[in-house]
This record gives sequence, C-alpha cells and structure tokens, in this order.
Amino acid sequence: MIGKEHIVMVRLSAVGDVVLATPVAARLRQSYPRAEITWLVDPAFRELIAGNPAVDRITVFDHRGKHRGMAGIRRLAKEMGGVDLWVDLQRKLRTVLLASLLKPAERRTLVRRRGMAVLRALVGRDTVLGAPHQVLRNLSVLGLPPLGEELPCPSPTMALSEPVRAKAEEMIACTRHRGPLIGVFCGAAHATKNWPVPHVARFADRCLREGLGVALLGGRREEPLVQSIVKAMNTQPTLVHAGGGLAFLAGLLAHCRAVVSPDSGPGHMAAALGVRVVSLFGSTSPQRWAPVGPHCRVVRNQLGCSPCSNHGRARCPLNTLECMWGLDPEKVWEAMTPLLAEPSLKN
Repeated sequence: MIGKEHIVMVRLSAVGDVVLATPVAARLRQSYPRAEITWLVDPAFRELIAGNPAVDRITVFDHRGKHRGMAGIRRLAKEMGGVDLWVDLQRKLRTVLLASLLKPAERRTLVRRRGMAVLRALVGRDTVLGAPHQVLRNLSVLGLPPLGEELPCPSPTMALSEPVRAKAEEMIACTRHRGPLIGVFCGAAHATKNWPVPHVARFADRCLREGLGVALLGGRREEPLVQSIVKAMNTQPTLVHAGGGLAFLAGLLAHCRAVVSPDSGPGHMAAALGVRVVSLFGSTSPQRWAPVGPHCRVVRNQLGCSPCSNHGRARCPLNTLECMWGLDPEKVWEAMTPLLAEPSLKN
C-alpha cells in the first residue's frame, strides 16, 4: 500500500443505501489491506456497519447534535484527523464541507446528477435510471480494476452479533413455532412501493395454511400498517414485531427461511445476511435496486408505466397503482416456494 494510510468512506444513510455500499468497503480492504478504513455514517444507521470486517472504525456524523452546523463540522474534522483517501458515495453539502476542512490527499465522489439533470430533479422530473445496479455505480467511483473472478454484481454483507442473534432466537422460541418461518416486511419509505394490505394478508394466510410460520415485521413507522394487515388476515400470524432497532430486525430476518419485501432497506438487509429474498417491485427499477445474492428473486408486472421513479412516490401518477395491485399473492407464492428448497448461506 502506497500513500493510503487512512481511508474515509462516506455513506450516511439510509438503510438500503448503506447496505448496498458495503461492497465498496470490501473492495477498499482488498486494494489497501494495511490501511485504516473509517466509515462515516448517520447515527440511525451505525448498526448496519457494526462488525463489518472491512471497516476499522465507524465515525458517527451527529448532524443534529454535536456536529450540527459549521462549528459542529469543524469539531468533527478535528476528531477525524488526517485523511489520505476520501470516498464519498452521497455528496451531501455537509460532507462536501467536511472534506474541504479535512483536505484529503485524494478525493473520489459519486456524482449522481450533472448539468440539466440537477434542474430536472429539482422540479420533480428526474430521469428514471435502470442498469447498472447501484452496487456497481458505487464501485465505479473507485476506478479500480476488477479483482479476480466475481459475480456481475458483488453481494453486500452484514454482520450479526451473538447477543442479537440470541435475543431474536428467544423471541421466536416464545411463539412455539418449530417449522420454517417466512418474514414479511410491511412497508417502504414511499407509498407507491407498498404491497396492498389485502394482498399481504392473503399471502400470509396462504403461508400459514401450508404449515409455514409468518413473521410480520416493520419499523416504528410501519406499526399502523402492520396492525392493519393483522386485522385483514383470517388467521393469526406467528410473530408480529414493529420497531426495536435495526440490529434486532436483522436478528429476526436472519432466522427466517425466506423474506418477502417491497423495494425497501430490510430486503437488502436480508439478502446481505444470506437469507432467501423475494422482492416486489413496481414504481422503481429492479435493474438498479433489486437485492443482490444467489437466492434473491424479483416479482413485478411488466407495465409500460413502470418504473416511474428512482426512489418511489407518494402517489401513483395514474391513480391506479396497478404495478402493485397486479402482484397477486399466488404469483408471489409461486416465486417463493422454489426458493425454499434451495440451500442458502444461513438456513
């Protein structure tokens, strides 16, 4: 390693984006095995990186607390010290300002939009992007040659601590269910990515009729949605859990035989943990955002209007949401059942 003693990698948020950035950390570790690699991240997403073998140090950018404003950014620059290589996968104003204070010897920044594309995004007419996958977009910022034989898109990774694993096992054991458990993550950041409640309920009921357990999972913001699904079901799910932090959610996902999820961060978490994943896509592009792994499948409707956005919308432009209403529970069941017979990395 020449001249790369301290590397700082920046991906502050959000869940799926942080997980999809982990191959960059792995590639940096391969290319600079003796470097100290620091990952700069927002406080809410630190748990996604904890235990990553490619990362030596996790630095939290507490932009609402002690690192707030220009004075806080200066404080963070003093805390971080010298930087040889700065790899910014997000390019927010606060990370640009921080880099200007740190004055790294070399900067590599992922530029998402240039020229008129910036203006189109500001007025809500952002160009919808497909391939290449976001993992490959992230890796392109390094300008490094391919290292050995690898999949067309390297798989993200996540570590799981033994205390978290044990806590998840304890919760699942309390259900008294001894068969395979299907995780169904309920909800996404944008409403147009959600599978309709009646469909989720029908799919969960089908799993239970077939002798599979069902874990309805969500974060705190998904709790009302999770409860509406429970009310719509004809049977009782094996486990219902909303909230509890990302580390514990990862523990529950890791114990599932398969996970069904819309285009949302927990689907990427499950794939990074080696779990079988069925992803439901509508308004966004699976070519860019599908979970990566040998046991990941995508279910979508081939519609002329889909995809219609890069990250999802609050409302369907056509007021039909046919891309998600058209994903019949039987279609999702048929996509999942072959996966259950495949050996996975975890269970």
